[in-house]
Amino acid sequence: MVKDHDLPTGTMLSIAVIIANQNNARFLRQCLDSVFSQTLRPEEVVVIDDASTDNSREVIHEYERTRNITPIFNEVPLGVAASRHRGIEQCKSEYITTLDADDFYYSTEKLAAEARMMTETPGGGRIAFSDVMRVATNGEPLSLVSSQRRIRQGELSFFIRHLSGFIPRDYLVSRSDYIVAGGFDPTLRLYEDWELKIRLSQRCTWHYSGVVGTAYRNNPLGLSKAPRREHIKTLRKIFAMHCSSRHRIGRVLNSTRFFIYQSIYLRRLAI
Repeated sequence: MVKDHDLPTGTMLSIAVIIANQNNARFLRQCLDSVFSQTLRPEEVVVIDDASTDNSREVIHEYERTRNITPIFNEVPLGVAASRHRGIEQCKSEYITTLDADDFYYSTEKLAAEARMMTETPGGGRIAFSDVMRVATNGEPLSLVSSQRRIRQGELSFFIRHLSGFIPRDYLVSRSDYIVAGGFDPTLRLYEDWELKIRLSQRCTWHYSGVVGTAYRNNPLGLSKAPRREHIKTLRKIFAMHCSSRHRIGRVLNSTRFFIYQSIYLRRLAI
């Protein structure tokens, strides 16, 4: 376990960073270097390669030789949700956080700042998160997400369900809370992170670290660039999963209001 100089005396956290990758070899080094540059080093770094066809495997083996990483290679594509879940199942750390291979940690204090939020009030049911910097494909900063979306803390179930304001990403959560919430849904190829946050927010409170944590890259080949029909199909599925009754599902999904709202939701889901 790693002890951070800024954490309270005697406080030790074991953290696993779960990195899902598919054909992002050109960004993977920056992603991994940002993790190993953290002032609070994670105990585990699990890299799951989802059957990449580029030279991702070569990059992963390079870091396996020089750094303490746990590589997992899917022989067939499983999708980001199933890949992340597989990585989380393999890790032993008490706390987990995910990071996409085309993104990177913007601040070296990201993990330390979130760990402090978890230790201020020990116990389960807490999630720590940070601000997000949008960056260009080359990694140059564009804008803070918080400059356009209000950051709230505490009980965020309503705001996350309705995508109102700042929606946390790449947050730090206890592995036990993740498991109790049911983990990532492997049937979802899009918005799996939002759907999980809906479930997590029903049992956890959210706490802001005050730092800019992740750099979210505008990747032209990312999942967010999938055909619009796939986005709408997944959105309808998540609506159906979290509507309170079958009657309401039919009323919402078949109403003119849904077709108006779907454009609003899709815009909010594009970070």
